[in-house]
Amino acid sequence: MPITAYCPPAPGRVPLLGHGPALLRRPLTFFEATRTADPLVRVGFGPVSVFLANEPALVHRIQVDTDTFERGRFFEALAGNFGNPLIAASGPLHQHQRRTLKPPFSRRSVRDYTEVIADETEARVGGWQAGRAVAADQEISDLVAAVVMRCLFSTELSHATVREVRETMGAISRRLLPQTILPAALGAIPTPGNRRFTAAVNRFHATVDQLIRERRAAPGEHHDVLSALLDSTHPETGAHLTDVQIRSEFLILLFAALETTSTSLSWAVFESTVRPEVQRRLQDEADRVLGGGPVTYDRLTDLVFTRKVIDETLRLHAPMLSTRRAKRAVTLAGVDIPKGAEVGYSPRAVHRAADLYEAPSVFDPDRAGPDDGTDRPRGAYFPFGTGPHRCIGEHLALTTMTVILASLAARWDLRIAPGTRRISEVNSSLPHLSSLPLLPTSRV
Repeated sequence: MPITAYCPPAPGRVPLLGHGPALLRRPLTFFEATRTADPLVRVGFGPVSVFLANEPALVHRIQVDTDTFERGRFFEALAGNFGNPLIAASGPLHQHQRRTLKPPFSRRSVRDYTEVIADETEARVGGWQAGRAVAADQEISDLVAAVVMRCLFSTELSHATVREVRETMGAISRRLLPQTILPAALGAIPTPGNRRFTAAVNRFHATVDQLIRERRAAPGEHHDVLSALLDSTHPETGAHLTDVQIRSEFLILLFAALETTSTSLSWAVFESTVRPEVQRRLQDEADRVLGGGPVTYDRLTDLVFTRKVIDETLRLHAPMLSTRRAKRAVTLAGVDIPKGAEVGYSPRAVHRAADLYEAPSVFDPDRAGPDDGTDRPRGAYFPFGTGPHRCIGEHLALTTMTVILASLAARWDLRIAPGTRRISEVNSSLPHLSSLPLLPTSRV
């Protein structure tokens, strides 16, 4: 189907190579630069082309209109790393698996998890030594991995296994953006890096397969994700999921729960550490609300400033790109989009848009939030997505981040370790910190 209305290219296109050189030159700011006054622009990377929505209303529609749009290249790249699980599919398959997995993510379940999160935090963060530098980004990632494994899978892994989980998930995240915008054949080239990546994924597969075998041998009384998966059936065949299918669901849920939560929490700790006034306000709130005790579920709503820090972190440090695919021909902003075309949006670009946020690149936890009655349109803030594919683990992620950030504030005064080289942003589907070496001083 031909395009009957003109869709301008995003800035930076060159003949034949499209926007590939521009992305390579400025990977962290490329998508921000594509957000022009045009509601829809076109970006191309060699043979791969995407219609990119700039207007919040279009971004919102692409996420909620599942009659027109289905999962696209980004989700295919994500799911392909895990064996194409049902929860990453579109339509009835996705909705079936979402209903199956909903109970362990319910507010009642998350309430029960809060004590586990607080206990894990105290066990790990409480073990830091005053005056001794810690690699906080790694510590936070290991902590979140341990929390997720205990809460969602009733499983405790060794420190070495937790670290390998974290490193494997990080490697997958770094590959997602290239896998989305580059031809799939490039990922199959047996380079040393590709071979190392495949070996790490295979080791993790073996770990998960062992957990599944152990649970089948001794099912017990568990009310977690792994039990829900063992009881799950395929909506089309009615057959119980195989161990390989269970592994696929397990891995993608672990990735979603771990990668976003740990990365965002590391950014929240960084942003508050380099701003003494923000850290002091977090500490004052923790002292007032917690009174020297642990974070409990009924105290979460009183941690107002802590939540503001998290909300602002999620705004400023958002994923680079998400895509959908047109299931049928559709017109967006006067442009006829053919069936099968890739349509996408950049959460990072929208969340940093100057027409939506004043001083958008500035970290400001006092900024009016999504529930503060602003006149921002729908589609201006969506850290967990929206519509039928909204993140199933949103409440668990926010609870985990709030508990850990408040616990850190109550126990430690933090500063960047002396002698640290410049801490920078690392290109990834969700940009990471290059490092986060912190020097803790006890407050208790």
